[in-house]
Amino acid sequence: MTVPQEEQVPNPNRQWKENPFGTLLHLPTPTESDGTTRLELVVEEIHLRPGHLVHGGVFATLLDTVTGYAAYCAAPAGAEVLTIQLNISMTSTARLGEHLIGTAKAVHSGRRTAVVNGEIRRIDGKLLATGSATFFFINGGLA
Repeated sequence: MTVPQEEQVPNPNRQWKENPFGTLLHLPTPTESDGTTRLELVVEEIHLRPGHLVHGGVFATLLDTVTGYAAYCAAPAGAEVLTIQLNISMTSTARLGEHLIGTAKAVHSGRRTAVVNGEIRRIDGKLLATGSATFFFINGGLA
């Protein structure tokens, strides 16, 4: 059963917990507006693989984070979200200093799961990656 749109408004009293792995990669906290989540990142040395291009794992982490926040915003009150599936198709790459923007939107949010679509683009609009993710809701949070 899909949650009606008016019930998918993020609860302003919910706190997005610090993401220690994201902190290591210098990922900022995502934001949400009108049901779309967004995360912006400027490529740093730590994001590069040999050859001076962004490592694919950085794209996967950015996509997992921004889609996870969309699922979190759509989750029932008191629930945490756990990624149970992540698909990513990379269409291009980025270089040091480039500004990346990840966006995501929940396309389904039920009692137990959410499905979210997302993408990563350079600030000039060039598509770098698209993906989808499925999240499981854990009621009562993580123990």
